[in-house]
Formats: sequence, C-alpha cells, structure tokens
Amino acid sequence: MISASMSHFLGLDIGTTALKSVLYDSDTGQVIRIASRPTPVYHPQNGWSEHDPEALWDTIKACIREAAAGQAVAGLAISSMAETGVLVDAEGKVLSPAIAWYDRRSELQAARIEQQIPLEELYQITGQRVSPSFGLTKILWLRENLPRIFQRGATWLPIPSFLLWRLTGLKAVDYTIASRTLAFDQRTLTWSESILNGFDLPNSLFPPVFPGGTPIGKISLQAAQETGLPQNVICSLGGHDHLCASLAAGSQSTGAVTDSTGTASALLMLMPTFIPDPALAKRSFASYAYILKDLFVLKGGLKAAGSAIEWLARELAPAAGDPPYSTLEMEAWQGVGRRAGPLWLPHLIGSGTPEGDRFSRAALVGVQLEHNRGDLFRGMLESIGFWTRHNLEEMQGLTHLPASSLTLIGGVTRLRLLSQLKADITNHVVKVPQLPEAAAVGAALLAGLGAGHFSNSADAISSLRYENVIVEPNPSRVVWYDEVYHQAYRPLYTALQPVNLALHQLNLQADKK
Repeated sequence: MISASMSHFLGLDIGTTALKSVLYDSDTGQVIRIASRPTPVYHPQNGWSEHDPEALWDTIKACIREAAAGQAVAGLAISSMAETGVLVDAEGKVLSPAIAWYDRRSELQAARIEQQIPLEELYQITGQRVSPSFGLTKILWLRENLPRIFQRGATWLPIPSFLLWRLTGLKAVDYTIASRTLAFDQRTLTWSESILNGFDLPNSLFPPVFPGGTPIGKISLQAAQETGLPQNVICSLGGHDHLCASLAAGSQSTGAVTDSTGTASALLMLMPTFIPDPALAKRSFASYAYILKDLFVLKGGLKAAGSAIEWLARELAPAAGDPPYSTLEMEAWQGVGRRAGPLWLPHLIGSGTPEGDRFSRAALVGVQLEHNRGDLFRGMLESIGFWTRHNLEEMQGLTHLPASSLTLIGGVTRLRLLSQLKADITNHVVKVPQLPEAAAVGAALLAGLGAGHFSNSADAISSLRYENVIVEPNPSRVVWYDEVYHQAYRPLYTALQPVNLALHQLNLQADKK
C-alpha cells in the first residue's frame, strides 16, 4: 500500500505560451495545485522566435518549487510542445538557442528535404510530410548557418528531453516527441537509418527512445537542490502535449477522437496501427505512435486556432487590456443559426489539414455594413467548427473508421458557444471534461505509471475525478450549418487559393529587391 504522501505526482507542461506544473493527488483524483509562468521567448530578427534553454530551465524550476512546496512527490513527467530542441556538446553544455516550432527560418531546408525524399517514401517511414516546424529542418539549418557550433554538437535534445536531462543527467525521448523530428521510423519505432544517412547525420545525435511512461531515473542531487524536490523522485517520459491531454481526457481505444485546441488545434483519432497511406500524406495528416503502447494516432492540425480567436478578440476590444470574451460571446449568440456570414477562412498560419497549403492565408468574406463585432466573432468560431468537421470527415473517409466519441479539451473550451457550435456543425454529441490543465495532468498520470503507482493506463485514467459536460447538437441548427458548410465554407479555400498563391509570390519578389 502506497502512503498518501506517495500519491502525489507532478505533471510539467512546456507550452507555447506558458510553462506549467500541476500537483496531482491520485487518492482524491484532483489537481491540488497549479503553478504557471509565461514561456520565455525572444525575437532576435524579424520572423525569428527562439527560447533560451537556460531561461526555460529557470522558469520550470520556479513552477516546480511553487507547485510542489511542502508536498512529498513520488514522480514527475513532462508534456511538451513537440518540435523545438537544443544542441548540446559532449559535456552537456548548451550550444544553440531552442528555435521555436513556429519559427519559419528553415523553409529552405524543408524544401530541400522535399526535393530529396519523395512524399510517399517519407510518409511510409515517418508518417509525416515536410514542414519547417520539424526538428530535422532546424538541425540542418544549424549545420548550414552555424557550422562551427554544429561541429561541437554531440546530441540534439527536444525540449522535454533537455529538461529531463537537467533533472536526471540522463538522455531519453518518448515515441511521440521523436515522431515530430521527421527522423523517426514508425515501422520500427527507431531512428531512421535511411533518413539520417541521407543527410549525413549520425544516429548518436539523437537520444534513446522509449514509450511514454517509461521511468528514466531519479532526480539528481543538484536538481533536487534547485527544485526543492526530494532525491527519490522518479522522472519518467511524458509526451507531445496534445497527446498527453488526450490521455487525460480518457482516450485509450480505437476510434476515440479528441479535439485539443489551445494556441493551435490538433484533431486526434486513435488507430490500431501505423497507416503509411500516401492519401493521408497528400492531405497533410500525420500518422504516428500514441502515448500508449500499441496504439497510433491520426492527427490533423491548424496552427492558429485559439491564437486566431485571441487575436480577433483583441482587435475587437474597445481598449487595451484583456479581450472581452464573455461580451463577444454573448453578442455572437445573436446570429447563431440564422445569419449566414460573415465567414472566415481560418488560415492565419497556413491551411493546416486537409489542404496542406502553408501559403494559404486567412480571409473574411461576406461582410456588410449591418454586421457588428459579434457577427465577426461568431464567424470565426463557426469557421473553426467547420474546419473541425472537414477534418473529421476526411479522417473517417480515409481510414474507414467511424469516430466512436468526440471529446473537446484545451483553453478554448471556456467558450461555451464554440463547444455548442462544434456539436451542431459536426452533428456529434461532444464531451467537454472539466479538467484543468489536461496536458500537464496527462503527464502526471504518466509519472504515476513510471513510478509503479498505477498498474496500467486504465488504472491511471480511472483515478481522475472530474465532471464531464455533455453538449448535444441542436437539430435545427444541424440542418442550418450543414447548408452553410457545403454551400459557403467548403468552396472558400478553392476560390481563394490562386489569390493567396499570388500574394505569396509577390512577397517573394519584394524580398529579393
């Protein structure tokens, strides 16, 4: 029997906008403390975004101290943004900044990968198609632009691996984070020899790979002193933040769909196996290992979802300060189910899936003088709901697997209107777990698995105690939004594609002058 003090687990979440630490008590099934700090980021040049690895470490230490103060902690694990990493030398000295996943400086390297490896071949290995977000493009950028620094590099550590190394002195990465490097073979769950050889990169550049929930080691004496944690804390592998959140929300069986929307949106369908289908590649869906062993995930994504909503809310705010979400939501309700438009093409950072067009741009159509800010806000929420439906339909059609459930998680679930619109637009009953910081909680569950506190994932998930809000689709609005979806939203991308491509080419010409 484990004592009450040993039922406490820390889940760390390394997010795009915030770093968080939650203290989870598996005896009560509740999060008993949350600590949060803004994610340190700086912009050394126009269009560049970087994280100082030491600043990340210092910030997460502060979160750990605050969340764990006065409590005995049995284990910890890390949920994280996936593609960002840092180069270290043989002694572990940091050599490079951590280039943010949304930084676009490695466009040329991404294009070179596309030229060197055919799409179908790359997808059959990695389950991904090329994007400047991936770790491999950043590694190639470092080698080409900072060659002296790169030559000194011994290991490229994804951010959760870097923090785990600072905690334990050991190097490791889980399957889900490794999958976001573009150098991981989904068929063997090992680093891809053909890809690494093709770009003259040694296998030793990457850390060893294990499933999420694998215990890596106990916290070092130095890290214990810096964080205030006891030295018997077991540090285990976590995973990609969206997938950790999906686990906390209960996704552990084939066909379960989780809509995880924070800064970005990830639509995740659990699969029984890796599907190296070129049809999925052409629509930019990713197919890769899930947090749990012997399950895979099919992932659609929109890079600007919650961030698009926040951007619009700030633009519509009457003055500086926090966006007036409650007011905008109330005003938006006035036109729900009875006004067609204005309509957004929600491509503020490319189209995401299923078009896979990184040159597509956002657009607002159908605006008239009679429209107010509530209409503009409603149009954005409806359009994100339409994006969800389009991707869900594509996933089911390409895999021939029906969605067994639809769960909404992430910060945007605070907007009840958006949850209702997703139910109406997809014609699905949706579940909205009232679970704070789902990604960090998922990491805490993996910490409990790694520490041997839970016998399996079902045991870990069943320890949670929280309410589920069930949102039913409104039959009349289902019919209404079906018409808007087919007649207005679906034709919008095709109609604007040549315009957006022309804008991209004009900007390229301007940059050369």
